[in-house]
Amino acid sequence: MKPELQTEGILAQLNKIFGSLRSCYSSKVSFILSQLDLASWNTENNYTLFTPESLIKLYLYKRVKGITTYNKLEGYFQKNPSEALKLGFYNDINNQLQFPKKRTYNEFFQKLGKDTIPFLDTIAEKILAIATQHKIVLDIEIVTKTINNHKQKIREKQKAFQEAVKLVKKLVYPQIDIHMRHNAKFTTKDLLDILVHIAQTHDFCNNGVKTFSELNPEIDIPARETILYHLRKLDSKEEIEVMFKNIFDVIFAFAKKNYNLLNRRQLDLAIDVHNIPYYGNKQDPFVNGGPEDRGTYNFFKFITCSIVVAGRRFTIDALMIHPLDNLEDMVDKLLKRAKEKIQIDKVLLDRGFDRPSVIKVLQQHRIRYLMPKVRSPTVKQWFDKSQDCKARVIKNFQIGDVTTKLILVDDEDGIKRAFSTNMHIPEQLAHYLFGFYSKRWGIETKYRQLEHDFKPRTTSKNYHIRLFYFLFSTCLFNLWVLINICISLALYGRILEKPIITSKLFSVVLYKAQLEPDG
Repeated sequence: MKPELQTEGILAQLNKIFGSLRSCYSSKVSFILSQLDLASWNTENNYTLFTPESLIKLYLYKRVKGITTYNKLEGYFQKNPSEALKLGFYNDINNQLQFPKKRTYNEFFQKLGKDTIPFLDTIAEKILAIATQHKIVLDIEIVTKTINNHKQKIREKQKAFQEAVKLVKKLVYPQIDIHMRHNAKFTTKDLLDILVHIAQTHDFCNNGVKTFSELNPEIDIPARETILYHLRKLDSKEEIEVMFKNIFDVIFAFAKKNYNLLNRRQLDLAIDVHNIPYYGNKQDPFVNGGPEDRGTYNFFKFITCSIVVAGRRFTIDALMIHPLDNLEDMVDKLLKRAKEKIQIDKVLLDRGFDRPSVIKVLQQHRIRYLMPKVRSPTVKQWFDKSQDCKARVIKNFQIGDVTTKLILVDDEDGIKRAFSTNMHIPEQLAHYLFGFYSKRWGIETKYRQLEHDFKPRTTSKNYHIRLFYFLFSTCLFNLWVLINICISLALYGRILEKPIITSKLFSVVLYKAQLEPDG
């Protein structure tokens, strides 16, 4: 009989089998197939060990259960031989299950007609559909196990989340001293709770106080003027930088000690300058000029040093730039402080650092560096000479009183790019530089998140408040990285490259940190 002519009879059998299970709400797939009569299936193959009916039921079992490989199927039946017996297999005289090898199984179905497999797939779909119609759950113990595993994952995530909330206060709050008098109505913690809320909502202080008050009507909170008054008392740039340097160090040390992170391997760093537009008086201290951006030529500038390894993108240092500061001195300071914390592999910089004084500092530290090269007239001459080659390495390229290595290489679109570096890269491998430098892209993403997810907004002309806000948002970013590491290791035993909780969801952690009791 042709397969398509058997469909009606098999469907009638299935409806009868499931109809007999009205008093039940679950059944095993092996039981359903054991009740199915496929003895009329005709085949010219002569199998002495396994009947065609048992092999066909084995195929249906595999399809209905969604088992993807034969090895998994065989392993399952070795652990559950009673289900194999229901499909028509048997035990030998030593009571050992006799189960077909993968080759035997494949050869059987290769010799059947070409219409057989689609027909059997249709029958498998009908079994699932009829089970649904009769409200019968197949293999309920597997469903229960899945549900229990899911609940366990939720419990583990909640526990990891609670631990993360505790870290916010444990690592940050004790390190911040806003000089509150002993008889002051509010504490440093009260101010920080509101600042966390303002940062979380990316709001101004005035409106942030109002929304925090509406969310927590039972809490007596300081007014906007009170908060800004206490922040203005932080009148030393050095004091603020030291305060947050200690916070960065505490977070970093916690990650190294408790999760054995960043201890053994060398890490790539990115040094970058971040501009915050300023619309006040140009003569105010620490206001730097620059190309027009977002309607102004004036900016507060910060130089940061960050790890660029995915999943571990901590900012390990940040400094405010004065108009009279030398860029090379600040790079030198950041590298000295970074060496105290980690082993450096490469430093990635943008073309704003392409100047002899900075390169000299990098060479003095004996650190490998990579940055795009500014197209000076000399560089353009090398571009003209290298039009017919995909890559070219110019050793001992002179920039002022220092030498570097100029590498010209085509990108994936065939556009030639120029890099300045001291790394040894053969011309045939020069395209690797794009992969190295692409690690900086995560830093650009970080700055966007600082602006939109972690940074309080302000129009204040007080550069101490500006500095406090920037370092505070950077501190929150580091906590977000650390909390993702905590939860990632708790749930998966390894650090995932992509964060488990987004920066938006991290706002929930910040908010819960305000509500958690101290201790």
